Amino acid sequence: MKKNYILRSLLVVIFLAGSFNSIKAQSVNHWEMVVAAGDTWHYFPGNSEPPVTWTNTDFDESSWLSGPGGIGFADGDDGTTISPVISVYLRSAFNIVDIANISWAILDVDYDDGFVAYLNGHEIARSNIGTTGVRPLYSTPAITNHEALMYQGGIPERYIIINDTLKKYMTEGANELAIQVHNITASSSDLSSNTFFSVGIKDVSTTYRQVPSWFEDPSGVRTNLPLLIIDTRGQIIVNEPKITAYLKVVDNGPGQLNGLLDDATDYEGNIGIELRGQSSQSFPKLGYGVELRTPAGADTSVSLLGMPAEADWVFSAPYSDKSMMRNAISYELGRKMGGWQPRFKYCEAYLNGTYIGVYMLIEKIKRGTDRVDINKLKPDEISGDNLTGGYIVKVDKIQDISTDEYFYSYPSIPYNNAINYAFTYVYPKFDEIVTEQKSYIQNYILTLQNTLNGNSFKDPVTGFRKYMDLNSFVNFQIINELANNVDGYRFSTYFYKQKDSDGGKLFAGPIWDFDLCYGNVDYDNKCLATDNWLYKRYGASGNWSMHWWSRLMEDTDYNHAFSARWKTLRTGPFSTDSIMADLDAHIQEMGDAIKRNFDKWPILGQYVWPNYFVGSTYDEEVEYLKVWMTNRLNWMDGNVSLSSGDLVAGYKSYHVLVFPNPVKDQVNITLTTKDIGRIDFEIVDLLGKSVFASDYSPVSGGDQAIRFAIPDVAPGYYILKIMQNQQVIGIQKLIVTK
Repeated sequence: MKKNYILRSLLVVIFLAGSFNSIKAQSVNHWEMVVAAGDTWHYFPGNSEPPVTWTNTDFDESSWLSGPGGIGFADGDDGTTISPVISVYLRSAFNIVDIANISWAILDVDYDDGFVAYLNGHEIARSNIGTTGVRPLYSTPAITNHEALMYQGGIPERYIIINDTLKKYMTEGANELAIQVHNITASSSDLSSNTFFSVGIKDVSTTYRQVPSWFEDPSGVRTNLPLLIIDTRGQIIVNEPKITAYLKVVDNGPGQLNGLLDDATDYEGNIGIELRGQSSQSFPKLGYGVELRTPAGADTSVSLLGMPAEADWVFSAPYSDKSMMRNAISYELGRKMGGWQPRFKYCEAYLNGTYIGVYMLIEKIKRGTDRVDINKLKPDEISGDNLTGGYIVKVDKIQDISTDEYFYSYPSIPYNNAINYAFTYVYPKFDEIVTEQKSYIQNYILTLQNTLNGNSFKDPVTGFRKYMDLNSFVNFQIINELANNVDGYRFSTYFYKQKDSDGGKLFAGPIWDFDLCYGNVDYDNKCLATDNWLYKRYGASGNWSMHWWSRLMEDTDYNHAFSARWKTLRTGPFSTDSIMADLDAHIQEMGDAIKRNFDKWPILGQYVWPNYFVGSTYDEEVEYLKVWMTNRLNWMDGNVSLSSGDLVAGYKSYHVLVFPNPVKDQVNITLTTKDIGRIDFEIVDLLGKSVFASDYSPVSGGDQAIRFAIPDVAPGYYILKIMQNQQVIGIQKLIVTK
């Protein structure tokens, strides 16, 4: 059966058993071809099993058929057409003059539907069939349908054979390349087997044949970003469980470029890898969860790209966020607030040799000294202080997990419009946490919720502060409000609890998953907007998020802590200039990789769910993000001050009208006073700094009409305060334009 496939060039770096040791890079001056698809091949149609020695150099192939390659049927891409079979076995001899002058080799295969390749009897590549190291029987079908590419105008899939493998298996003199190609069914309508084998020559000498015109030198593309090079050994990555694969990480250091053929720097070896994400799995650019593993299959902790050693990592794939910076700026701002938040590095990635774009290597949220630093909780710790921590839970989607993996909390004291929340066990994992520990964390959260919902929740001793770490909840709220996170307070909402002897409270965070934020959403107008609060939209009448933060904001001290923290951050890492500089630094860091990413994924100017804004260029996407963030910062400045009451202490309400607003040159004020005391006017910026002050002395009480010129200040949001007799009698937001 034929299917339509995107034309592509696939590059696979082959590291088979025993080749995971450190490899010294060998320079390649140029490439030459030693085997071509059109050469004469000996072949054996797969109607029965061939002799077990058929891949060896000394195998007697005289009884086999021969003809020009490729060997197959249908598609019009065959040099020799054979009758339909489920498999075909091929052999081609070649001669190597000087083995010392060869460093790498490339196998380009255009196949339908799966294959295994051997060099002098040793497996060097496979795709879409069986298990590495196990020869498929002649009747074994390919795993899935795979269409050849060359007859459609494409180029073959590519497999790089490293120097270490060549030293083991290639010889000076006679060599044999053997390939078995398999169809998906015995009745399949086509089979293709066009194969090319080229070698990297160290010097300028020419010994063999010129490579085809479509051949691309894999060492030609170099990047300033680190490289993640993944080889699944012909396996398909699934949602779970993790498959065992290979990873090489290349980072030659600041100012140095990184290439596919370079030595590994940070890691080279086995990994477990699986798909990650939920809605993002519908995108062609996929994210992965990765565990570093020893050859024996145990997890192993290794430092990657300067980040602390750990076994578990996330390869995040920016796709619908075309700026590729929404997660990055969120994690960066989170870390600047203090406490552990996920560190990350931008990289470029190859999967089975195919370039798959710009990725983020991110620390996975987990317990650990250099991650969420809480006590290790052992299965036998079921009483006393040991039982009280540490724990990590999250509120998240539960559709794709079993009921053993989460619990619902049902408080006996209700709160208006609030719903019941499902908490997923993160640490200990659901299949490791014991019954007593489950009961403890469930009861702790239940008690916390009843306290938060109760009438005495503000009590400084017995109220919410007994159970919740105030500063962490403030910080968590600030970053989610800044992002107007459509998933905020409802998905990827993490909490961790310390052991009682370490404080014992529940902390909000770490933060996670901000790609559908900062205006990148078209299905929720309130999260698209920059001028409303997210925390107020809890429960069934909102966006089904948690009510905790709305309740906390009812506490005056918490509200003031939120306001004070915001103002402090705005004078430093959250200043508009600082955030814009961070974004510009990320753009500079990614550099030319941005173009390569969108050459691979040509989605600029195209709608990708759930884009509201679709920029035709990368610069337009960045400008939209910057403008959205600037507007959000300005709105929060004014509304943090107003909601906390910081600017209106002692406010005595008078009817005040300010116009025009927005204002450019002059502002008019009308108000009614009860006496003739002097009226003072002050304009302050949204951080409380005075930028203008004046006064007016009425000749009588009653209606007053006042006009004054606007000072020379930057356009933006300001607060106009009007005072009389040391009392605030009016306060208005003022928008200054130019």
